[in-house]
Amino acid sequence: MNLHLLQHPNTSHHTSSVEHLQVELLMLYGESFDIGEGKHYTSLTKRGYKRLLKDMHHVQQHLKTLRSTYLIDADGDKLVTVGQRYSGRPCTGGALSASH
Repeated sequence: MNLHLLQHPNTSHHTSSVEHLQVELLMLYGESFDIGEGKHYTSLTKRGYKRLLKDMHHVQQHLKTLRSTYLIDADGDKLVTVGQRYSGRPCTGGALSASH
C-alpha cells in the first residue's frame, strides 16, 4: 500500500470536541495497519461501521438511564463504583459527580 502523507509543520491548534470524538471512534472501531516507522494507518471498515451503528443504537436506547448514572474513580484510571442517582443524590450517599 503506497500512502502519500503530507508533512505538516508543528503548529499548535485547537481541536474541537467533534474532531476529538471522531478520533476516539476511529481508535475504537477502526482497523489499523502498520505503515512503518512506528506509524499506523487506521480507518473505519464496513465491519467496524456496523459495530459502531449497533453500539450507538444501544446507547441511544439507554440515554435516559445514562443521564442519572454516575461513577466514582480513583486517580482517573481505576473504577471504584457506578450507581444511579435518585432525587438528585447518589444511592450510596457519595458525591454527585467525579471530576478529572
